[in-house]
Parts: sequence; C-alpha cells; structure tokens
Amino acid sequence: MKINYYLTFEGENKISMNLYGRQLVSYQKDNFKDSEINYYLPKLSLLSKFFFSNIWKLRYSRYISYPHQIKKLPKCDIAHICDHQYAHLYPYLNSKLKFITVHDLVPIIFQKKLNKNPLLFKYSLSKLKYFTKVLAVSNNTKKDILKYTDCPEDKIEVIMECIESIFNDNLIEHQNVLKKYKIPLNKKKVLITGNIFYKNHEISYKILEKLYEINKEIIFIHMGNGNKKINLSEKIRNNVFTLPFVNREEVPDIYKISDVLLFPSIYEGFGRPILEAMSCGTPVVCSNNSSITEVAGDAALTCDYNDIKTFTNNILKLLSNKQLQQKKINQGIIQSKLFSINKFHNNLMQIYKNELGKRKY
Repeated sequence: MKINYYLTFEGENKISMNLYGRQLVSYQKDNFKDSEINYYLPKLSLLSKFFFSNIWKLRYSRYISYPHQIKKLPKCDIAHICDHQYAHLYPYLNSKLKFITVHDLVPIIFQKKLNKNPLLFKYSLSKLKYFTKVLAVSNNTKKDILKYTDCPEDKIEVIMECIESIFNDNLIEHQNVLKKYKIPLNKKKVLITGNIFYKNHEISYKILEKLYEINKEIIFIHMGNGNKKINLSEKIRNNVFTLPFVNREEVPDIYKISDVLLFPSIYEGFGRPILEAMSCGTPVVCSNNSSITEVAGDAALTCDYNDIKTFTNNILKLLSNKQLQQKKINQGIIQSKLFSINKFHNNLMQIYKNELGKRKY
C-alpha cells in the first residue's frame, strides 16, 4: 500500500497540524514496513516572495502554488491531507483514494467574534464531500462538520488523536528543570498553554488574581507566547513565568514540574494539552465544552469556561488535598491510555485497507 501524506507550509506556523502530520509519517515509517510511506512538504514559490503581505504570500502559496506543485506527483493508493484548510487540493491529488483530517472549524464558529467572513476557508470545506473519508478528531468536530458543511455523515469517521510516547509519567530531576527555566522551587505551579484567543487567557489571569489573594505562593507558568493584548495587573506580574519557546522534546518536563494544568478553553477541536498533561501525571482543571470532555472524561475537574470561582476552588482543592490530587493523577494516566498511539495507527491503517477493499482497480 502506497500512502502519501500532504503537510502544510512551514511558514504557516501551524504547530498542532504539523505535529499531527509528522507523527503520522514518522510512526508509520517505523512500524508499517509493508507499506510505502511518503509525504509532501510544500515549498514557498519564488513568485510568492513578491507579496509584501505575509497573508497574501500564504494565500497565493496555499491556493495557487500548492495545487501546481502536486499535479505531477507519482500515483499512490492513499492520499491523505493532514489539515482541513487544504481540502481544495482534492482535484489535484493523484491517488486511488483520498482522505483528509478535520481538526476544528474555528474560523467559521468564531466568525462573528473575529468579524471576518472566511470565504477561502469555506471554499476549501466545500470539497469535503468529495473525499473517500473525512476523518474527524472528535465527535464534537464531526457535529461541527455536519452543522457547517454539506459533507454527508456516511463519509465522516471519528478517529481521535494521540500523542507521542515522550509524554509519559517517567520520573525527572525537578530541580534541574526548574533551574534551567529559572522557575522557583518552593512554589505551587499552575500551567497554562498557548496564545490563541479561544484558549481564554483573560479568564486564566483573573483566576490567578483570585488565587493570589488567597495564597501568594502560587505561580503561573505560561508555555507559549501568551496573549499580548492582555495587560497583567501589577500584583500578579511577578507570579507569571513565561516560556515563549520550548523544544518539543522538553515539553513533558514542563508538565511534570507543574502541579496543575489549567485549561479554561472556550472551544477545542480535540484538546491535545489535556492529554499531554494527563499522560505526564499532571492533574487537569479544565472547561466542559466542545471536545474537551471527550478527552478528559472523568479524570479532570471541570466547569463552565468563564466560571472563575469554580476554577479557583478546583485548583485550590488539588493543591491542598493530596488524596484528591493523587486520585486525579491516577485517573488521568488511565484516561490517557485510551488514546494509545498503537491503537490510533492500527485503526487508521484498517480504515485505509477497508476502503481499498471496497473498490476494484
């Protein structure tokens, strides 16, 4: 079976999409020797350099250059586009069967908040109905596909994401990690991640203010660039330690030095940080919307995404009650094992084989 994965432009800085695509390629190359696994990483064309705007440079590259680049690729059995925003590539894929993964429909769901009508995004999604299978990363994403596109339900298969084996509960030298990132040793540490508006950092920092009033020894570690539009109050500024860039291989260490992951997201297509934290033995306090409950199950303490009081209380419960903390750590590790990397890839390969078996060539 010849499989070709189609990745995104490196210049787009789409971290989660790139992780997904590269994980597919690397794992399958190592573990499915009976299949020929290839991938295509698009290149920015020379013509795109004449666009002064990065937005227009990427639009040209995505909608004009990328289709031109893949037209003459050798034919394969399976073509799999790893990012739904590239669904418009459908007519140019040289393969027997065509698959695509849909992660989330954020531009459509939040178009009023963003005050943008994502016409090109909608154009790409209009091609979903033509694919052999559309792979949704959660049941919630499947619901969104049915609500916002004309893709028929029988084309959609839910196959939830998994994470790399580096996310585990192996012990680390906490002091060495804390020293490396200049984070205080004798503090209670609450981790938040990301920098996109729907990660709800405004609420996160309001929670920190509440926590500060109760216990000034609680600090936040913010992994990611953060939301620069949020002005931190003077009283909590010194209690926030920002890590703008962390090598992927070192991200598990940040989870392991943290006492709690706070994840008050407004919306998720999947919710990878929840799974990463649970796999590392870090208890989770998170919101209860979109796909988040599918990932967290009963292993996390949850509430509405803007319920500052309950978030604050849940964090304090975990920090003060060792028995509850250990219970949630154990539940999280058990929950994370439901998203086995072996199970994910075996299921995906079986979907490919089943669809190939239905057709005679």
